[in-house]
Amino acid sequence: MKKIIFVLILFGFSKIYSQSSLSVRLLTVSTHPFAKQNLSLHQNTIDNAGYVTFEPGLIISYDRYLAKNLSVRLSTSVMNDRYNTLAGYSQIMLKYKVLKYYKHSLYIGFGPSVFYETGKSGIENWVNEDNYKTANHTLYKFGWLSGMVEYNYYLNKHLDFALTLNHTHSKSLAISAGVRFDLPDPNGKGCDCPSFR
Repeated sequence: MKKIIFVLILFGFSKIYSQSSLSVRLLTVSTHPFAKQNLSLHQNTIDNAGYVTFEPGLIISYDRYLAKNLSVRLSTSVMNDRYNTLAGYSQIMLKYKVLKYYKHSLYIGFGPSVFYETGKSGIENWVNEDNYKTANHTLYKFGWLSGMVEYNYYLNKHLDFALTLNHTHSKSLAISAGVRFDLPDPNGKGCDCPSFR
């Protein structure tokens, strides 16, 4: 019964605050602080040891607001990973605005993720040190607690610049930069005013 009431409350909030937004961000630099056995195999390295790499990619996120400072975020990404193979992740999380000052906003988010990468059988001496599972030449792993930190700078009524620290692999973090823009409510309702942010 409590679960049903909780779902109804969330549904009610989503109707009241029917604002939603879409973010498009480019992945740039990644760090792999827990990498050990595969460090020498990392490509596009920035530091000499291989802990910091350039992993270009794209993240697309959709936010549906439950309240003024709380939203559900769905994200998916694709990138050229540190081994020069295809990788990505999909994520659902609760995102909360922890700080707002003038045109600056800071958000944190937590939730589960699934990380996936192209199989590494063609890479000599590669070790599955992150304990990925294998299915049809694809490596994958579930992360039950994944997170992000996002800084937004208000550009205009419907557009923000976004700089985000992302959890891109099971033990890696990456910086992405892009834009977040409000989507029109199909019902013609919801708040699209600057004070909503």
